[in-house]
Amino acid sequence: MMNHLHEFLIFSDSKQNRSVLHLEDSLTAFSQITKIPVSYFDTEGRYCWSTLPEERLCNANLEYEKKGTPCTRNLLASMNISLSLPDAYIFMCEAGLIHLCFALIASGKEYGFLMAGPIAMGNDMEKMIGAFFRKTPAETMDYTCLMTLLRKMTLYTPREIAYLSTLFQNSVTGAISFSREEDLRAQRNQEQSGISSRLQQMKKEQLTLEYPHASEELLTSLIKSGSHDACQKQFSKYIEDIMVFEGGNLSITKLRLIAFITHLLQHDDTWQRNYENLYALEKINEAKTLRELMQIGKTLIAALADTAADRFYAGSSPVIKKLILHLNVHYSDDITLQKAADMVHVNPTYLSTLFKQETGLTFTAYLNRLRIRHGEDMLLNTNLSVTEIAMAAGFSSPGYFTNVFRQVHGITPREFRNRPAK
Repeated sequence: MMNHLHEFLIFSDSKQNRSVLHLEDSLTAFSQITKIPVSYFDTEGRYCWSTLPEERLCNANLEYEKKGTPCTRNLLASMNISLSLPDAYIFMCEAGLIHLCFALIASGKEYGFLMAGPIAMGNDMEKMIGAFFRKTPAETMDYTCLMTLLRKMTLYTPREIAYLSTLFQNSVTGAISFSREEDLRAQRNQEQSGISSRLQQMKKEQLTLEYPHASEELLTSLIKSGSHDACQKQFSKYIEDIMVFEGGNLSITKLRLIAFITHLLQHDDTWQRNYENLYALEKINEAKTLRELMQIGKTLIAALADTAADRFYAGSSPVIKKLILHLNVHYSDDITLQKAADMVHVNPTYLSTLFKQETGLTFTAYLNRLRIRHGEDMLLNTNLSVTEIAMAAGFSSPGYFTNVFRQVHGITPREFRNRPAK
């Protein structure tokens, strides 16, 4: 039916053709029953396609589609009005005939118009034809074609035209809704098939199906570190792991995600007071497919990471912000001031001065504090030795870790671990 209409039906390529066919079938059925042509016009108001091209009365107008004519101006004005209406717009053209215009809009973007008509209104065909000729300039008409088409038209009362408008609108929206539901079913089946394949592979490899705690913990860490891109990537893995654990149950997976985010932010009063955040959780609940859940979740997770990043650094330097976000994720790597400067493409001396100016700490002091914070967490929540923790946190030796730890806390890592719980 033309590219704009294909674009309007936002599916994969294989689904687009089928969706357009559903719409064509529905509109053709409307036309066959009512004998009223339905035409598709692009976003510029150009005629592109019709269900009954040979029945269009406009074909007899020799000046039809010429720019600046009363007919064209009336058509464009009516299309413009239809853009602001949720239902089909009923209007009368210059020739006294009725048209039904339905604007195709998705996500604020226009994709063209569907026009049912012309439709003859009245109780007396001869009077209608007489009125038509009085309003239509003789020099613009092909009378042989015109009389043939006029005689074939059906007269409708105003009440019947209102019914036709409802039928026309339902023919459009019903076909689109059917196609989308069909696409959703196909997508869900495909996603379920992928989950089943993964479960079968795990069974074949004799792997134990367990809740993905490690995946969840890593995602939590990345969100808190403010790493926008890394947490989005990990989020995809986390949701896939949950789907596998839940045997492909999307409803339970959505609840798991809502619970995860709620737990993550349970002590964040600012987040709890923002109603937009609650609406975001509602969107999670409304997701109909895994792909849709992924899209909604990634947007929310990225926003959480950005908020966390602002807490780490709310200054105005994009160089420092980029470096801090990198350090929060890669703190255990072998990082030096020179390597950091190379990464953000500045001179090491300039970076050192800017870092101290923006954070109040030297580059080394900030990195050590970051590593100590992760060391504290491992001391309290793992059975790793002090040596293992020092290496995992990024320190060059257990001795250096102990010295820095003592400077921060006034006690050694071992004493910190063994102190009585409060």
